[in-house]
Amino acid sequence: MSRVLRLVWPWLLVTVLGAPLALGLSSWLGRAPDLVWRAPRAAVLVSAAVLAGIIGFGLRRHRAASLAFSQTQAVRASRTSWRGKERWAADLPAVLRVLALLALTVAAARPQTYRTTTRKVDSVDIMIVFDLSRSMEENDLPRDRLDAAQRVVRNFIRRNTNDRIGLVVFAQQAMLQCPLTHDSTVLEQLVADLEIGDVSENGTAIGDGLALALAQLRRSDAKSRVVILLSDGDSNTVARFNDAEAARTAQQMKIKVYTVLVGAENGDLFNGMSVNPDNLRAIATATGGEFFRADDEQSFRDGFARVRAQLEATKREVKERKLHQELFVWFVALALALLGLEAVLAATWLRRLP
Repeated sequence: MSRVLRLVWPWLLVTVLGAPLALGLSSWLGRAPDLVWRAPRAAVLVSAAVLAGIIGFGLRRHRAASLAFSQTQAVRASRTSWRGKERWAADLPAVLRVLALLALTVAAARPQTYRTTTRKVDSVDIMIVFDLSRSMEENDLPRDRLDAAQRVVRNFIRRNTNDRIGLVVFAQQAMLQCPLTHDSTVLEQLVADLEIGDVSENGTAIGDGLALALAQLRRSDAKSRVVILLSDGDSNTVARFNDAEAARTAQQMKIKVYTVLVGAENGDLFNGMSVNPDNLRAIATATGGEFFRADDEQSFRDGFARVRAQLEATKREVKERKLHQELFVWFVALALALLGLEAVLAATWLRRLP
């Protein structure tokens, strides 16, 4: 019986110490902000180290014991001491080491808490429809058309963080890149990452891009629901929705479409095709929006500012989730404390005689 107890007592100690700690941590997290594990994969590597440590601890227990005393009189004298009678105390440093490794495992996963706050803002709903056809690489602006459009759109997002903004990209096909969101940081990064070729690039399906944006605005309850279309030419591919049909749908939904022609007036597209503002102007007129020509980056910015100034905002409650606290430091401190305790015990209370 005593042998069995000596084998299992370290793990009983882990359970006795760990259970209240786990319950207390769970209770605290229930009242605390949202918990996120930022690097769970790193914890896998540390877990492997913990497992190796446990296996090494098990192998150590089965080694042949060496005499810890230089004289047999010391052995007899030790029977009256706590260390002599409670030989299992020699396993305490190993248990502390395992607990320290477990704490480091949790620290490696980088636990973080986030706090959610609510605030009221004046907001509008805007879907940006972005042309990613091959012609957007043309260099008739100080920067190529795509780069200039990205810079202006990112600046617009940064200046209007209270608005819900979504993103549709199109070339031969249309694709929803981001639904309506208040998360300006994520949206700005998505715009920055846009590249020619993200969508099938041989074509310009303006109608499909508009239809997809309108579908996102259909359930919006905002007073102002608008689409800002950025393109540099005509629709020149077979699309599910032609431009006029998409414009009529927007008109029926009372959604204004503001169109921005990206490129200089005398700019040439690929295959000798020049920019054609008539199609974009017709879409804007049919929906009650406006047409803008972006001959340079400043006119681009001015057009976006004029659009936003015309929109009536809706009072909304916005939830914001911000980093509250990094918790890994506490688990690193716990691991260091356990290792320090092990070193102190090994040098004093559990010190072996030479």
